[in-house]
Amino acid sequence: MTEVKRILVVKLSALGDLFHAMPVVHLLAEHYGCKVDWVTQPEYAALVECHQNVDRVISFPRKGGMADSKTFLRQLRVRHYDLALDLQGLTKSGLVLGLCRARRKIGSSHPREAAKFFAGETPVAGPDSVHALDGLLDSLVHLGIRPEPLRYPLRFPPLAHLQHPGSPLVALAPRSRWPAKDWPEGHFIELGKRLIAELHAKIWILGGPDDQEIGERCRQEMGAGVENLCGRHPLLALGPLLKQVDCLVSNDSGPMHFAAAVGTPLVALFGPTDPALTGPRGDAIRVLRPEPGPEGYPPHRSYKKGGNAFISRISVSKVFEAVVAQLQMNTGKEDVGKADFLIDETP
Repeated sequence: MTEVKRILVVKLSALGDLFHAMPVVHLLAEHYGCKVDWVTQPEYAALVECHQNVDRVISFPRKGGMADSKTFLRQLRVRHYDLALDLQGLTKSGLVLGLCRARRKIGSSHPREAAKFFAGETPVAGPDSVHALDGLLDSLVHLGIRPEPLRYPLRFPPLAHLQHPGSPLVALAPRSRWPAKDWPEGHFIELGKRLIAELHAKIWILGGPDDQEIGERCRQEMGAGVENLCGRHPLLALGPLLKQVDCLVSNDSGPMHFAAAVGTPLVALFGPTDPALTGPRGDAIRVLRPEPGPEGYPPHRSYKKGGNAFISRISVSKVFEAVVAQLQMNTGKEDVGKADFLIDETP
């Protein structure tokens, strides 16, 4: 059997999908005893660089011109790989797999579009590979690798001047990329008020630069004890921030997957997207989704259109009860995933 010394994985997007791929990359590196090169989109390169098993990150020029494409191709083909895996299963990721120099090219067990035409081998989809992560683990089974334990060996840069406001500290992430996935802003405000009034909780509002306005409205409506952190820190700061939090309440969004990876107790709110397909994985997680009713659940990909009427059916009382239950469980989050999540303290 030929020794594997160099591995390439192709996982371009999106944020949640990258988190699903992280334990797969770790298991590959551990099994073969080597580092891994990872092709991803430029906006996620800094996150992938935090993975301790990744040697080199190659940015895929999704919106670049001819010059960027030539640079990418040169970076991609400068190394010869013993093994390359397409963990995306789309035409664009399949094209990267086809262009790389690799002795074995493993495609996705759930290929879409033209992805299968670029793969030399296609893993068999397992009987339980419904969830996105399980679909990725099919590639490990194909290679004879035991698909466990699932670990996230991430080393984030330290966050300067991080001050813990006191406990219980509950973070709220009220915005996702798609309006249909967003629990109503008014519901988040009512929840925050109850957490402050009944539990004397401190609240952090989390989000990106585009979420500053909703974060400020929530801060003003909820009153004292609330801090709007939207847009104040880079994406990678979510790791250190969430390690300080006693519970996160989040829509189906990036912060939700960060919390699951670093072991933060989580209340995840789902509407049109199906948690059985793309939900967070871990021990300290409670997923809330409305009952389907006579019309059934919305199609999984319906989140790309329409409003948030379905997710609005989750009551504030139900979410409040879930947060209380998470806080009472005392899961010892300082110990959860300690070996799997690290913050780089080096200057």
